[in-house]
Formats: sequence, C-alpha cells, structure tokens
Amino acid sequence: WNLFQPNDSPDYPWLAILLGYPIMGVWFWCTDQSMVQSVLGAKDLKTGQRGANFCGLLKILDVPLFILPGIICLVLFPEIKATPDKAYIHLVTNLFPSGLIGLVVVTMLAAMISTIGSALNSLSTVFTMDIYVRKYKPAACNKDVVRIGRLVTLFGAIVAIALTLAIDNIRGIKLFDIFQSILGFIAPPMTTVFLFAVLWKKTTARAVNLVLSVGSLFSLGIGVLYLWVLPVADGYHWPHFMMLSFLIFCALSVFTVLVTLLDKKKDGPTQEVKPVRYKTDAFTKGMWAFLILIMIGLYIYFNGH
Repeated sequence: WNLFQPNDSPDYPWLAILLGYPIMGVWFWCTDQSMVQSVLGAKDLKTGQRGANFCGLLKILDVPLFILPGIICLVLFPEIKATPDKAYIHLVTNLFPSGLIGLVVVTMLAAMISTIGSALNSLSTVFTMDIYVRKYKPAACNKDVVRIGRLVTLFGAIVAIALTLAIDNIRGIKLFDIFQSILGFIAPPMTTVFLFAVLWKKTTARAVNLVLSVGSLFSLGIGVLYLWVLPVADGYHWPHFMMLSFLIFCALSVFTVLVTLLDKKKDGPTQEVKPVRYKTDAFTKGMWAFLILIMIGLYIYFNGH
C-alpha cells in the first residue's frame, strides 16, 4: 500500500491530490446545499460543529466500504481486472442468492431515486424562489410558482438523462475517475467565489457573478474537452484532472482579482457588521483533534504497507 504515489503516476500523483483535492473539498463541504443546510439547521453552534465532526468520522468508513468489495472481487475473480467498473455487480450476481440480488438491486434503486429526487427538488426550489420569483416575477401566484417548479424539474431530469448517456460514451477512464473528474470541473468557480467572499472584503458582486457564469462555462468547457472532445484515450495529453481543477481555480482567482480592481462601478453602501466571537468548547476541540490524529495515523500506516 502506498497512498502517496509518485508525481509521475498516471492514476493519483501526490502533487495533483495535494493541490486539487482542497478545491473539491471546499466546494462540497462548504457550499453544497446538502452539507450547508444540515449544519445551519442545527439548534446551536456546538451541535453543528459536533455533527460536522461526526460526519468526518463516518467518512473514514468510506475507504473500506468502497475498496474492500473490489479487492474481494479481484481475489475471487481475477478476470475482472479487465473490466473493473463491473466488479461490484459481478460480485453480487455470482455470490448472492437470487432473492438477495433482488434486494440489493431494489436498495440501489431506492438510494439512487432518493438522491436524484433531492437534487431535482433543490434545483427547482433554488431556481423558482431565488431567480424566478425574486428577479422576474415577484408578484407570481402559487399556481405560477408550482408550474415553473415542475418545468424546471422536468428540464433537470432531461439534462440528467442526457448526461448519463454522455458519460456512457466516455472511453479510457474508469467510472470512479469519471465522476471525480466531473466534480473537479464543477468545483473551481464555487470554491473561488466562496473563498474570495469570505477572505477578501473588496470582492465585488460583478466579479462574483462573472465567475459563476463565465467562469463556470470556462471550467465546464475544459471538462468537455478533457472527457469527450480530446480524450486521453485518443492520445491527447492532459494533466491529472485534480491538477486541472487547481489550475482552473488559479485562473479564476486571477480573473476575480482583475475584475474587482478594474470594476469602476463599485457595490453600493454596505453595513459594517461587527464580528461575533463564538467559543468552541473543549470537548468539540478534542473531537477535532481525535479525528486529525486518526487521519494522520491512517496515512502513515497505509503508506508503505
């Protein structure tokens, strides 16, 4: 086992992971609605912090849950090495009895439908309430709001089906890496906006809007080139997708600074909000220290074993 692969490794070079993973991590953990909404819904700061810490501990279980089935399948069925994306299904269909296979399929479908339903509901709610009602039709009646919400949901479902068909046509990349690379091209604009909004008070609304619109098109455009138009399978040379994510983030950061400095139309007067200091209790700090020590220990143990 070597968690830190050489920098010339085609799969997971250490430098690409070191630079690119934080971009994806900030996007998911700090801006994704399912994460942020759960923390903001906590009854107080202490509960939110401990809940986030508990999620971090649960994430450790992802490693054996994701990796062990593949290792077991490779040991039992060495021929699966040629088609690793089919490892889990191959394991289920060859080892489980018929009734249990049906239960596994139903469970996977239920989880998938629940995830897709939540995503479409979030898309519909955000577009309808934050864009349609707030920007275009503030006096919209409930009937109009429901109708627009349904249309947005239908549009989102069609886009999801189209993306599924497009992903099925990607060649030369493992399924896991496909999903991770797609997230890597979605993350940079959101991470850029979040970090600049939090860390640099001079960031203007125009810079943020341009990064979210033009920057997203730029990032996703590179993703389309990487996955479909000029794929690695056809002999084209690309940096690792995590390194691409980091480079896109750097480009968007420079773009944000330039737009902010050159923006002659500054934002209107804002109200200075006095910072509120929250004190984290000792037990919560201990939980974070415990999680950090576990992660460091796992990296040390599995690097070279």
